[in-house]
Amino acid sequence: KPEHPFDTREEANATMSSKQNVKVAVIGLSLAVAASLVLFGLFGTSVEKSSEKSNGKPPSSIQSKKQIDSTASASKQGTKNSGSDEKSLHNQIENLDKKGKALFKEKKFIEAADAFTEALDLIANNGGSSKSTSLARQVITLTNNRSAMYEKGGFPDLALADCNAILEQESSHTKARTRSLRILESQERFAEALVQICALQLKFMKENQAQLRMGIPVTPPVPQEKLEDMIQNLLPAEVEKYVELSKKKKDRPLPSQYTLTQLLKSFSGYNLWMSKATRYGTVQSLTNALELEINPDKLASLYLRRGQRHAHDKKYDAACMDFELGLALLDDKPELQDGMENDDYARLLEWVGMVRHWKYNFDGALEAYERCSALEPTNASIIVKRAGVKMDGGSHDEALELFDTALGLDPENADALLHRANLRLLQQKVEEAKADLLECLRIRPSHLLSRLRLATIMMALNDIEGTNKQLDKADQIAPNSSEVHSYRGEMHFGKGELEEAKIEFEKAIKCEPLNPTPYVNAALAIMNTPPTPGTAPDTTSAIAKLEKAIEVDPQMHSAYLSLGQLKLALATDLLVARGVISLYDQALENCRTPDEIRDICGIRLLAVAQVDAAVMLGMETFSVQ
Repeated sequence: KPEHPFDTREEANATMSSKQNVKVAVIGLSLAVAASLVLFGLFGTSVEKSSEKSNGKPPSSIQSKKQIDSTASASKQGTKNSGSDEKSLHNQIENLDKKGKALFKEKKFIEAADAFTEALDLIANNGGSSKSTSLARQVITLTNNRSAMYEKGGFPDLALADCNAILEQESSHTKARTRSLRILESQERFAEALVQICALQLKFMKENQAQLRMGIPVTPPVPQEKLEDMIQNLLPAEVEKYVELSKKKKDRPLPSQYTLTQLLKSFSGYNLWMSKATRYGTVQSLTNALELEINPDKLASLYLRRGQRHAHDKKYDAACMDFELGLALLDDKPELQDGMENDDYARLLEWVGMVRHWKYNFDGALEAYERCSALEPTNASIIVKRAGVKMDGGSHDEALELFDTALGLDPENADALLHRANLRLLQQKVEEAKADLLECLRIRPSHLLSRLRLATIMMALNDIEGTNKQLDKADQIAPNSSEVHSYRGEMHFGKGELEEAKIEFEKAIKCEPLNPTPYVNAALAIMNTPPTPGTAPDTTSAIAKLEKAIEVDPQMHSAYLSLGQLKLALATDLLVARGVISLYDQALENCRTPDEIRDICGIRLLAVAQVDAAVMLGMETFSVQ
């Protein structure tokens, strides 16, 4: 699938990646593992209602996190207390612990917390004992008990401080981590809560390695729904941040050479201007003419011609520069605009509109196209291109009105029918899209893109015979088309014919090595091919295909999604996981739309949380292989 403005195949049809139902990856954990979170505390699983709080009074004795840590540290150091002193200390601690539990049963949560604090103070003041391990364990237990009371008593910050103190001493303490998650979520501190979820998952994986390897069903600690909800809470702000960064970019990178070539071919005038560009001469001859010319209007025409020649040679960055330079010579100079030969000024505006559209400068593109339409109000092709800008900018109703206007001027305008069909697909109006494509093919039976779009619709409708018919006709039009082979591969994939699909994808790559789509599709076919008994899936080949897709098209959004999730699922150490985060950063630099940014931000948030959780747990490796 060529990804470029107007191309809606990914959004409107069942593409290769969407058929896989890829779940959000968890480091080193099989994607088949479902999750469920058991929220539990020391004395119950839910926070009591406000009416059951202990009169809302603050604790009479509050230890800071530093004091809690020093208590635990003192208990580990030990002193020279006598046996009788040690026994007396243990008895006092036990009595205070019983007192705290009794107060809990009476729902006197803060008084219970004070009892546990008294026990902790007792340990700290007595400097621990020779049996330091026993007392250290009691410090953690008492702190956990007090944390539960603070939470139930309506003092979540104190409860969280106790949880943090426990986890610093014992990172595997599930009750403290679960309570921390619950409190952070209630305080809408979703990023920190997400890290706690990931920590619970990683601990679960480590404790259940044998069962995971053997495929024995186990109940992980966090349900997929909770994890996804947490990410959804974080996404809006994250997406907004990267959208704003994207808007601040002065000069956005162009789509790939292959993508732009496919876009230009989607318009009926492609062959005409290509032949004209050939007659204009070489880039060097046009450059020589520019160096000798001094009249601004003549210079603008030469920039137009050299820009078209650059586009003919697929040097799209140079073409963009020439078109903008030509227009800059004429701005606010109507006498020069009128003095240009033939329709050069209108064509310059048209090309400027296109190159600005390529860079997703929608306002600038519309400004150029509308000026062109003012010169040529009955030119349906310009109106179609205006509609395309509106469509990519999300103004679908305005785009539809423009397509209708273009068809009112020229009822047999194939470009308007093709691109309106794309809009219909975005709007989930499949039958109307199909009707537009059939009408386009009635007018131009050799219209390759319409054949392929129609094949996509047939494929989505599970009409295998119809799909084959359209692909056969497309093959007759362009027997060496990379796109035709790629579409045919998708058809085989949809039928479960994975070997045949891989053959077609390889043919597509051979026909056009710069087409990123068959690399992605081939990777998905590889990963869905059952390995022979005793062997693992060929992940190395799949990763190589996805990396190649990104190499030939740095804006290939689906390749980043698949590659990141595959690498994260296979990661066995933090270095690899951090590399996935860097991959997502690269993807964000190349995202073109808010929807693409949203996709990447979602999986990046999880990857970052997983790495932070692994660091929190002191894990450098987390393989379950």
